Amino acid sequence: MKRILLILGVAVILGATANTLSPQGLSWTRPLGRGVGPQVADAGLVPVDLPSMKKLLGTVRLVDARSAEDFSLGRLPGAVRWTADGPLPPRDRAIVVYCANEFCEQALEVGRRLRAEGYRDVAVFVDGYEAWWNVGGKVDQD
Repeated sequence: MKRILLILGVAVILGATANTLSPQGLSWTRPLGRGVGPQVADAGLVPVDLPSMKKLLGTVRLVDARSAEDFSLGRLPGAVRWTADGPLPPRDRAIVVYCANEFCEQALEVGRRLRAEGYRDVAVFVDGYEAWWNVGGKVDQD
């Protein structure tokens, strides 16, 4: 039994050391990954986190990049659903695109498309609808 525990202990230490030294190692604080935040910034879009989204609500145009079913179940107040063949949103306010969570890439893709269409003020709510829902944020439903 002592031998098994020793082997397990050595394996954990070696694994943790390799993970720490590896440039592609897993994060200790975000074990599922970094999410889309860095990609959003690399695409020239503004990443918006949950605290910032709470402050922006009501001042920006919200675009939901999730499926029609998810949209009907709940969405941020005043959000419109993105469809690839639908009309583009008005340019009267800054736009914040969101999808399900921090690992969802649909919002990033929609943000890139809007930038390609010439929109200047485009941001991505990187924490997504699930984070909003989990903190008890107000939602619209069908």
